[in-house]
This record gives sequence, structure tokens and C-alpha cells, in this order.
Amino acid sequence: MLIQQKLDYPLWKIPYFFIKSLIIFVKVIRTGILTHLIEKKYFNKQIELLLKILNFIFGIKNPKEIGKKLSNVLINLGPGYIKFGQALSTRPDILGKKTCDELKILQGKLKPFSSSIARKIIQNESENLLQKNLASFEENPIASASVAQVHTGILKNGEKIAIKILKPNIQKQLFKDFAFFYWITKFYEFCIPSIRRFKLSKNVEVLSEVSLNEIDLTLEASAADELAENFRYHKNYRVPKIYWEFTTKNMLVLEFIEGIRIDDLETLNNFKHNIQNITETGTEVFFLQVFRDGFFHGDMHPGNILINKKGALVPIDFGIMGRLSNKDRQFLALLLTYLLNKNYKKVVEIHDEANMLGKDISRDHLSQAIRAISTPILNKPIGEVSLAKLLGQILSLSKKFNIEVQPQFTLLQKTMLMAEGTTRQINPNMNMWELSRPLIDKWITDTHDPFKILEEWFHKNKIALLKIPEIISKIDENLSKK
Repeated sequence: MLIQQKLDYPLWKIPYFFIKSLIIFVKVIRTGILTHLIEKKYFNKQIELLLKILNFIFGIKNPKEIGKKLSNVLINLGPGYIKFGQALSTRPDILGKKTCDELKILQGKLKPFSSSIARKIIQNESENLLQKNLASFEENPIASASVAQVHTGILKNGEKIAIKILKPNIQKQLFKDFAFFYWITKFYEFCIPSIRRFKLSKNVEVLSEVSLNEIDLTLEASAADELAENFRYHKNYRVPKIYWEFTTKNMLVLEFIEGIRIDDLETLNNFKHNIQNITETGTEVFFLQVFRDGFFHGDMHPGNILINKKGALVPIDFGIMGRLSNKDRQFLALLLTYLLNKNYKKVVEIHDEANMLGKDISRDHLSQAIRAISTPILNKPIGEVSLAKLLGQILSLSKKFNIEVQPQFTLLQKTMLMAEGTTRQINPNMNMWELSRPLIDKWITDTHDPFKILEEWFHKNKIALLKIPEIISKIDENLSKK
């Protein structure tokens, strides 16, 4: 891991990091966000009392425009914090619709760097594009997010393109933020050994590596290419064309997409788009990415998903992508199925089979605990059920029941939260997991079909199998010589 290799700070920096963490904590409290969270009763009595004391000392009375204040704080803190705010902006169930709307500025409306710098970067990256192929260039960017901004242009052949350019010094800034996150988690793991099973620092490593890969735009182009290949036959999900001849590590050139943000319900309705079809397509695509392909879009906030004229979903950012092994996918599919069916003993069994439980843990007590935290969530109205939140609650049992937290699911859980949040914003009465259930059931059946397993085994080993006659022939030849 890049973060783990480079984070070797001398002891004298510990006081600096500790003071910095306190300053950041106070800045966030001053936005009024803590007042809102306390009112929502998200915490147990002990934590709530502690937070009330801290809020009384550092907070403000009658907070207004919490989202705007929080946005400004996160923007000033750096790109790593902005990414955290982007995730929060999809959770109206936690922060409320007004605060989430105020946080949407983090999804692509940040202050851009100058067009002169943009032109200079394009010139340095691809003189061929700027001098020989570009007929026009729009000085004002159409989007400016945490790590890059996007300009439009028209090629001499008439094709309209989007030019994504990394912000200057972004790698250094992003690394600095994740290094701080890593130190904080390491500090708490050292001070509180019981939280080590959460693998917080490992999770930061995973997220940091994914995010740092985002600033190599050739990797983003490659991810878009792979996603396009996976969905080449899907009529309602379309990945923009990549112009590889102009793309470099610091600049990505792709087809410009005329579309409407997936959460702009007023405009979608004005253009007669079917919201139900959009949410059903989004659910199907999420399932196919996670379970069929094991390669999924890891930054599914509404600013990254457009609806084109034909009603197809078009992703426009591919910087953060996640992968799951077949073993991970099978575990996840069974977990979601058993949770939806409220079969809590089976939930415990698959954790046990995956060697995620300690030997001395009572399986019956764990099953009872999972039932206790699952029932209030699964018994909510259909549009309010959150399996992502439920997975988080199950992870919270890790301390008591010695459950090994799996870092590979960190990005997936973040993606699930975003997907649920976006779905809830555009279609509050739909539960994406109920729509996914028959797809997941079919996938489990197919992947556990003995004939299917045998077919896959023959496919993977066909080269070796083709050599069997040759091997037998050589054995016969050797035996005949003796």
C-alpha cells in the first residue's frame, strides 16, 4: 500500500496531528451538524451525553444553513474531506433534504482554476489535440470537483468532447489528507486496542489507494473502457467513448454527453422521462456490476450519473472503481438474501464458514443480536429500508462477537449508501433491494449449479486438458522403451 509505505512520521509530529484533529473537530461542530445529529437520536445515551457536552462548549445555538457551512469547512480542509462530503450529500435520511441540497456544491461546482492554466496543461499534455485537432475550446469549465475540472471542446471533425484536467498539485494534497486519516486511525487503534478488529487503518489504506489511482487518468480511461465492454449489449446503460489518442495521465478526453442529472426530477419530468424505469435500470446495473462482473462504479453520487435523450443512464466519472472476487460476491449475495428473508441463523453460518468468527463466540447469541438490530430496519416502510445501514450495524457487533471486518467491502458499503441515497431521492417509494432480490436469487442458483461449475472449470483448464492426449502418448512411449 502506498500510504503504508510512505507514512513513517517522526514522533515529534504526534502532537501536531493531535492538535490538528481537535481543530478540525471543532470546525465541524461549529457548522451546527452535531446539533442536527443529536436531535435525530442516532447515538446511545452515553455517547449522546458526551456529544451534548461538546456541542454546548463548542457548538452554536439555532444553527442555520448547516450544509453551506459544512461545505465551506470541507472545501477549505482539502480534497479528501470533499470526497467525504460528497458521500454525505446522498444521505437525506441522515442529514435531511435541505442540508443534502446545500452539500451538492461538492459534486462538481467548486471554484475552478483559471482557463489559462487549463490551456497550458492541455498544451503540455497533448500539443496534437490543441494545435491540430481542436476547432474550439470552452474557457469556462462545466464542472469542477475535488480532483479535476472539465472543459468542453469541438474537434475539427465536428465531435463534441469533454476534457477532464487534473488540478495542479492534487496528488500532494490528496496524499496529505489520507495520510492524516491514516494517522488518526492508527492513533485510536493504539490507544483503544479493542477497536482494532474494525481495521480502520486498513480501510483508509484501501480507500486511499483507490482515490490515489483516481489521479492517474489513464487508469480512469481503462476503467471506463472495461465498464463499456461489460455493458456493450445493455440498451439502457451507456459509457462515453474514450479518445485514447489524446488521453494522458493528467488529462482525459472523452465523448461529451448531453444529459440531465439523475436527481433533477423537475427537468426529467419536463422531458417525459419515466422515473420508475430509471430507478429500475439503476438497480439492475448496480446488481450486474457488483455480482455479475465484480467491477463496480465506486462514486455513484448524482453528479456522476446523467440521463440522455433516450432515457439511458450514462456514468461520466470513472476515477473510483471497486472489485470483488467471486468468493466475496458469493458471500455478499448470500448475506443480502438471508437478511432480506430474515434468516439470521444463516447469516451467522456464512460468517462462520468464511472464518470471520472467533472459536469461543456463541452463534445463538450472535444470531439474536443480528435479529435485534435488523428487525427495526427491515420493518420500516419499504422506501426507508437501508441494507447498507444494516451492514454497518452488523459490523458494529464486531467488538462483542469478534467478527473480522473485511476491508474489501468498505468501498462497496460506501457505494451502497450512495446508491440507496440516490434511489431514495428520485423514487422514495422504491426499495432497490426488493427489485434486486430475484436477480440475486438467480445469480446464486446459477453460480451454485454443479453443471455450471463444471463448465467453468473445463473453460479455465481447457489448455491443460488439451495436453492430456500428448501426455498420455509420451507416457506410453516411455513405457514401451523400458
